[in-house]
Amino acid sequence: MESRGDRHASSAIHLHEWIWSIWLKEQQPPRLEYKRFRYVEFVEDETKRSEAENALAKLLYEYHTRLPVDTNLLAHLKYRQLASVLTGSFDQRPRDRRTRSGNFIEILACELAKRLGYDIPVLRLQYNPNRDQSMKGDDILGFREMSGEASGNRILVGEGKFRSDFEMEAVKEAYNGLKVKVRSGPISMEFVAAILSREGDKQMAAKILQLRKQVFQQDPNITQEYLLFLGTVGQPRSPFKYLEEYNDGLLSNMVAMNVVFQAGLQDWLDQVYEQEYRH
Repeated sequence: MESRGDRHASSAIHLHEWIWSIWLKEQQPPRLEYKRFRYVEFVEDETKRSEAENALAKLLYEYHTRLPVDTNLLAHLKYRQLASVLTGSFDQRPRDRRTRSGNFIEILACELAKRLGYDIPVLRLQYNPNRDQSMKGDDILGFREMSGEASGNRILVGEGKFRSDFEMEAVKEAYNGLKVKVRSGPISMEFVAAILSREGDKQMAAKILQLRKQVFQQDPNITQEYLLFLGTVGQPRSPFKYLEEYNDGLLSNMVAMNVVFQAGLQDWLDQVYEQEYRH
């Protein structure tokens, strides 16, 4: 794995196409049809769990584990608690079952964003001050076409939710979280830029800060796209009915995705998290 001084974090983890080609299969056409937004559905092939297990253990380890970090950077960013935590173990994999499943969905959503061509410059789960609680901020934050002119730049911001027993409240909560970012933009952009700057990628950091300014000014050259990524055990009858029946104008440029897992996922996921993986 490259050091971050050589390249920012997203390059440290390559695209894991096995997720989508072997284990989670896109349903084409999807089982449901929604008219107000794009809907995508993946279904787990549980017979492939044994084939995916070692690769998933590696993926979970990489997303939660960092190279030695400059704790002065974190103190400078007023994350003093985080700085003190990260002077110890570099392995941030959670032990709490609910946090494990939530982080798992966030990781899959980030992998999907990478598959769609977005850059994920900082793997935020590596910076969680309490590894057994969900981390504050944007679940998914990706950038596309950053190398060109300002026009055409795209920001992907997403919310991920996992429910073993589906409840519509999860969709409401995720959508409301996306709505607040329309005017202010993703809340993690400054944090991401500061980390990149202090770790040597000043060019990318400057671009992200410029994008943040343009979003705040509602620059028409910047397109914000939204991902609502839902993981469920079993197939809900209509997981995004709330959005289809939403009374006000719905967010444009939004994709709603349901990944349908089979029974026994959480027990299996615990086993995968607990593997003693090392590079």
